Amino acid sequence: MTTYKERIKDKTNFVLIKNDVVLGTFGNLKKITDFVEDENFPSYWTLVRKDEYPIEFEDYRIFKVKHY
Repeated sequence: MTTYKERIKDKTNFVLIKNDVVLGTFGNLKKITDFVEDENFPSYWTLVRKDEYPIEFEDYRIFKVKHY
């Protein structure tokens, strides 16, 4: 059985920022695409293929941060 400390050791969250204002923190990219109502925002499948953070698109930035 794994401990809580072992389970969260590698856990990360995504932070969505627009114009230097934090819009929210999310556990996965799918929740971000559901949250943003902008038509021009990239789809989930586009975001998943990105491997460098922060992901920048127009006024939006997505950071991948370690969970503490």
